[in-house]
Amino acid sequence: MKKTLLTTLPALLLACILAACGGGGGGDDSSEPSPSGYWKMDSHRYVSGGNSTATTDPTTGITAAVVSTATSSGGDGSNGAYSGSALTLAFKGAPTDGVYSIVSDLNAVVTSDATTAPIAVGITVGIDSTTGYSRYDALSGKIRVTRDARGAYHFYSVDSVPATKTADVLRGVAGAPGSMTLTIVNAY
Repeated sequence: MKKTLLTTLPALLLACILAACGGGGGGDDSSEPSPSGYWKMDSHRYVSGGNSTATTDPTTGITAAVVSTATSSGGDGSNGAYSGSALTLAFKGAPTDGVYSIVSDLNAVVTSDATTAPIAVGITVGIDSTTGYSRYDALSGKIRVTRDARGAYHFYSVDSVPATKTADVLRGVAGAPGSMTLTIVNAY
């Protein structure tokens, strides 16, 4: 079961990323929430595009969520080579609405006791540039998770979260540092 989850969940996260970055929303802009939340990687600020997606595996209780800067009319072009960002979050356990402790990776979420409320946080920057993008993973900290009346997840960092670069795709973001600090203010 653990092996099946480890092979299925990354594909699920990729599908969520593609849906979030694709702008989703069904073409009805009136149903798209006004983006008021944001997150920062060091000094680079990213506004929630309002097109998050999440799904829960009923067998494992793991929820995979993606929040991006994508909107129905495009994305973030304001950060130069760092333009565009997405957060991928995988969590399980109680509290459904409450504070989760960051663990090192998806495998740690899978193997953790649900009562410890584990969450893995990945951050991608540079997804709106043609030069490539860089992936960072949160190392430690706490994330508050809530759900609004529409059922959408909202994420907040309790304190600044250290993150380390784990991958460069298509050469990555030129000059991107090996570590950055993530601050989440109502990403949804």
